[in-house]
Amino acid sequence: MLFLLTAMAFVACSTAMYNADGTKMTKEQIRAAKAQHVREGIENRDFKIIVDRMYPMRMPARHLSTLYSLEVKGDTIKSYLPYFGRAYSVPYGGGKALNFTGIMSYYDLRQGRKDQTLIEIGVENDEDTYVYSLSIFDNGNTSIDVRSRNREQIAFSGEME
Repeated sequence: MLFLLTAMAFVACSTAMYNADGTKMTKEQIRAAKAQHVREGIENRDFKIIVDRMYPMRMPARHLSTLYSLEVKGDTIKSYLPYFGRAYSVPYGGGKALNFTGIMSYYDLRQGRKDQTLIEIGVENDEDTYVYSLSIFDNGNTSIDVRSRNREQIAFSGEME
């Protein structure tokens, strides 16, 4: 048993990223590769953000244990996000809230600070009109702000896959 635990510890410590030529990548090379991966996903409109915290307007922030996400593929957005807050006008039973798949009406991409990209996405479904404002950093950390006509604003944070 002791031998097995020792072997597992060595395997866990030896996991590292390597270049194509077999040399070990430096922290700076890993950071640059991650930034390149993030930029490619944004430019190709093909990325998924796993959300781990939410920030409702009238309640304290909450850690999310369920895998919630926001996915962009081409001109489609798939929103699977929780909603807590005041709803001004919704269908009987609460409606879909932020759980839907829709076609984007616009995708506005601009550069923020040197390590940040700002994206604004507009989407409309049969219940409401939404504006998703994303702030994506080169390391994959993301903040999402969601505004709609019929519900209070809510924010989320997470990381791009």
